[in-house]
Amino acid sequence: MTRWHLRRSGGWLGIALAVVVASASAAYIEEEFGPAAPVRPERPLRPPVAPPPPTPHVPELAAYLDRLEIRHPLVCGRLAVFPVTLRGHGGPAGRWWTADESIAKGILIVTEKEGGGSVPLLVMENRCPAVHVFVMAGEVLSGGKQTRTVRRDVVLSPGQRVEIPVCCVEARRWKGEAGFGAAGVLVPQSIQKALRQGADQAVVWAEVARNNAALGSENATGSLELGLKAEPVAEKLADVRRTLVPEVPAGSVGFIFADRFAGRAVGGEFFGRSDLAHGLLPKLIDAYAVDFVLQVGRDGTVRPVDRAIAHEFLNRIRYAGSYRTGTPGSGAGIAARSAGLVGDGVGLGPHLVHFGCQVEDRIVVPLVRPVPRRGNITPGVMVE
Repeated sequence: MTRWHLRRSGGWLGIALAVVVASASAAYIEEEFGPAAPVRPERPLRPPVAPPPPTPHVPELAAYLDRLEIRHPLVCGRLAVFPVTLRGHGGPAGRWWTADESIAKGILIVTEKEGGGSVPLLVMENRCPAVHVFVMAGEVLSGGKQTRTVRRDVVLSPGQRVEIPVCCVEARRWKGEAGFGAAGVLVPQSIQKALRQGADQAVVWAEVARNNAALGSENATGSLELGLKAEPVAEKLADVRRTLVPEVPAGSVGFIFADRFAGRAVGGEFFGRSDLAHGLLPKLIDAYAVDFVLQVGRDGTVRPVDRAIAHEFLNRIRYAGSYRTGTPGSGAGIAARSAGLVGDGVGLGPHLVHFGCQVEDRIVVPLVRPVPRRGNITPGVMVE
């Protein structure tokens, strides 16, 4: 046999040997692991689910979060609002009124503390024998010796009288009558965040001054209420409400607020009853519109928003967990300080009354990247 014939037969022999080895390997794999499954088309990805929280939620908030459904966003300028509805029924039973309703009807009496008053404390009394009163943290009370805002959620059962923690939002006044009325406003969300983070009185006064200056509504007593009710500010806030409030679905129990420049959610307010949610909605919209619609000097590119933003925020709340804290009225306080969120609320029995939370970190608008000059550039050195 010639050398050429040997080379040719050796090539065919190698091919045959490779086929035998491959067949044997396939047989071994099938015997060891079972027959290969047919390739199936990929299923669409489900919405991301938050991992288990490091600490569980208090029972009423855990049950509530599991039943939430997020609706399509409503937008006005930089602000987007995602209404939230609740699957099924169940919430605090009986008759409930907001602080503004209760003060207007004369059943909620708010006064300075006896003995000349105390800046961080007020007295509240629910004089109705058949109605619960809910006072939300951040609500502004007008009158007394100086205008105040409520530091923590309060539930007043029928006939209950309590002292509540407050903070002054009118730095340059300490005179007047003992009684208070409803100011009809909430502190802006930036001040609410500072309160939830434990800001002291000096920090709150500084935030009020900053807010009034940004709105162009500074006034003699440094009053937040007067700043928010200055005519140009009030007209712009009314325009935002007219755009958003009529579009909110009936039965909504909460709202997630998003910044369309940053493309992310910045806060949420959740209620156990839709009547409380709708009653407080106009003030909540104002509280976010002050920072995300009215204030000047914050130009940017509006990004499209969809429900994925709200789902991500809701999953963040689920992951954060919550724990018990005190409350000056009835029920049990709720707090969350995890996953970059700061939140507070109150429950009554097995039901959530209210829980509000915000993203702790500040929103940073990225700077325009400098364009380097041609030539040699040292890595890490910015060229002007």
